[in-house]
Amino acid sequence: MLEAIRERAQGWIARIILGFIVLTFAIWGVDSYFQGGGKEAAVATLDGDPISQRDFLDAVKQQRTAMGVKGDLPAEIDKALRKQVVDQLVDIRLLARQAQDAGFTVSEAQMSALLAGIEVFQDNGKFSKERLDAFLRSRNWTEQKLTQMIQQDILLRQAQFGYGEGAVVPTAGIGRLAQLLSQQREVNEAVYDAKSFLNLVKIDDASVEQAYNTHQQDYALPAQARVQFVVLSQDAIKDQIQVSDAMARQSYESNKVRYQQPESRRASHILIQAGTDANAKAAAKAKAEKVLQEVKAQPARFAELAKKFSDDPGSAAKGGDLGNFTRDMMVKPFSDAAYRLKVGEISGLVESQFGYHIIRVDGITPGAQIGFDTVKAEIMRELQGQEAARKFAEAAERFSNMVYEQPDSLEPAAREFKLKLEESGWVRAGNAQPAILSNPRLIDAIFGNDALAKRQNTEAIEVAPNTLVAARVLEHRPASTRPLAEVAPMIRLKLQNEAAGKKAAEAGQQALQAVQNGQAPSGLSAPMTVSRMRPLNLPPVAIKAIFKANATKLPAWTGVETADGYRLYRINQVMPGEMPPEQAKAMRRDLQRLFAQAEMRAYIDGLKAKSEVKVNQDMVDKKAE
Repeated sequence: MLEAIRERAQGWIARIILGFIVLTFAIWGVDSYFQGGGKEAAVATLDGDPISQRDFLDAVKQQRTAMGVKGDLPAEIDKALRKQVVDQLVDIRLLARQAQDAGFTVSEAQMSALLAGIEVFQDNGKFSKERLDAFLRSRNWTEQKLTQMIQQDILLRQAQFGYGEGAVVPTAGIGRLAQLLSQQREVNEAVYDAKSFLNLVKIDDASVEQAYNTHQQDYALPAQARVQFVVLSQDAIKDQIQVSDAMARQSYESNKVRYQQPESRRASHILIQAGTDANAKAAAKAKAEKVLQEVKAQPARFAELAKKFSDDPGSAAKGGDLGNFTRDMMVKPFSDAAYRLKVGEISGLVESQFGYHIIRVDGITPGAQIGFDTVKAEIMRELQGQEAARKFAEAAERFSNMVYEQPDSLEPAAREFKLKLEESGWVRAGNAQPAILSNPRLIDAIFGNDALAKRQNTEAIEVAPNTLVAARVLEHRPASTRPLAEVAPMIRLKLQNEAAGKKAAEAGQQALQAVQNGQAPSGLSAPMTVSRMRPLNLPPVAIKAIFKANATKLPAWTGVETADGYRLYRINQVMPGEMPPEQAKAMRRDLQRLFAQAEMRAYIDGLKAKSEVKVNQDMVDKKAE
């Protein structure tokens, strides 16, 4: 059943909900949701807190990647995607702020366990510090930054769970829905196909001309142009740069400190959480001191006491074991204490923002230098990127000046920078191939007076980060309307289909009226049994009509207009169905999820109503392909 329920979760159930949030933290990362976009242009602000255009464009790119989109999207879909992304960024920022205000916290154990459990940081199923370091270097991140992102991600998930996962689906409602979905009806069908009436329809020239004149906007052609263009990009420059082994070795030797695997430790702890007020804190400290006395008296019982007393559920179940960590993975008071101890030693009480810790060091892994061969490829990519960035910065200004100062041709710039002169097909606003030409600023320049009337180069326009394009119009077609002679066959066919559909509907309605007067129709199909969950190949509007019909007295009749004409149904039997228990459970889970999404959506809408949200629509619409 749930294949159908899940399909309907995107349809009839989801439409009940006023939109719902999909928090794709793992795809986008969450660092920027908490820290704003610095001094970059803001695509939106939340109570004055900016969401930068860089964060927005990165999110759009990641969303497209997650959707498997490689080329250009239709303008309408792209616009909807970009609106969805900026709305979600605002939603996430709201929820993140609320999580902080509500005092949600993340234990060190939770954070460390999540970091160690990320597959990309594992080697043969075990956490690899070397892989973690390589990952951080490839993104120019510190371990502290990654740890902060993970911690913030957990906070957001806590908020999402806390505010959105408490939805309750009434048992009676589940039972009634299961009955309705599994009910079966035996029907016969008579189809009045519009195609059968086409030969009865004649459309004269006057009707075609009238339809053309009434809907001329449907046949409008926007201004179009064919252009010659050149692209200067950092990626293209990067492909031309060669980095030798010697250069990579020199960089490695000069930056050896970057390629060190720091000392790591394995420890266990017992955490006694402390409240914020003085009395609760004093009570927690007294409890922690009592537990410490037991630990000191019987060190061999550390794991047993951790399971009994520790307020860190993640590690308590494992006898307090936190696994391996480096100094910067833990809060400073904890790290300082752990790195002072020898293997087997137990600390006194260590206070952190999480409460009072009792720490035992279980193992020490000395730091080590990562070998050159391990990081050689990464260093080469880094040097290649650095040199490409330097050369692009030098070339970009000269390129921009050249296409401006020599406006009658792109050939000098193409020769100077060894670029390929390319030609497009017909391009227009919202529809340009290749996709790199679809940047709104570039389109505006192509259809500007200098480019069209004077046939001058456009300025060099940044259509994506570190990518400049200059274009020159070869041909131009002004906006126009397609002539009647060109579109007349299409209009005539459309009018014929519409008229045939009306005749089919009239015939079907007459047949329905006849059966209600006691006259049996011809052309009924063999009996078939359908349900909402097993509609066979009947159109959705037909299924809806069949199950909406009053079947207290059988046989019952109903009819409905469809895209292909009209369908008439005789309902012979109504059979109660029974949903298998596993499908009922799955339906409950799906409805629980949808109710939770609705509650989360309502909660975030409430937060938004109390906040000042401003969206810069021009920046939302501005593409960076």
